Amino acid sequence: MKINDWIIRVICIIVGVVPFAGRSQSGPSVAPAQPLIVSVFNLGTQLPGSVFTTPVHPGLSVGTEFRYNQHPLNQWFQTAKLGVSYHQYVQTAVQLYSELGYRRAIWRGTAAEMRLGAGYLHAFSSTEVFTLKDGLYDKKANLGRPQFMGSMALGLSYQLQKGQHPPRFFVDYQFFLQMPFVKSYVPLLPNTALHIGAAVPFFHL
Repeated sequence: MKINDWIIRVICIIVGVVPFAGRSQSGPSVAPAQPLIVSVFNLGTQLPGSVFTTPVHPGLSVGTEFRYNQHPLNQWFQTAKLGVSYHQYVQTAVQLYSELGYRRAIWRGTAAEMRLGAGYLHAFSSTEVFTLKDGLYDKKANLGRPQFMGSMALGLSYQLQKGQHPPRFFVDYQFFLQMPFVKSYVPLLPNTALHIGAAVPFFHL
């Protein structure tokens, strides 16, 4: 199956599943405000292992989540996220993806969670690309390449205990595969990202 077919399917899943997650909370009671989730992260091109890698390759992610249930201890949810990352020697990448997650409350506002996700990644090369034509090299326009990404993340969080809509602060360790990176050389590019961020109730659907 071609990568463009995968991309179309992933977008359909994101567009179709996320609204369903939002509708699942409808009912006679007023639904809680949806959170605005913002994180900064450091990206490493590697398999899972080191938590923090150098040199720093910065990234920013924004998104929200939709709850499938309202249980105080066990929470099932769906995310929708947009991210951008910069790797000095490889690429600038724009990510659009969704995750299915489970969060378990531990003690006094602390919680642990796991998420599995998939989505679209558009990669802009950090190096110039030339093509040979009639004995001359022509510089190609850097319009980027469509890619598929599959991800897994583990996280720890703490939610303040005071206030009507207290914010939640978190640290996430994410691993994702970018494909196809270079079909004949590195078809799967492994990446890890250490996220630090906050989720603040922000809007109602």
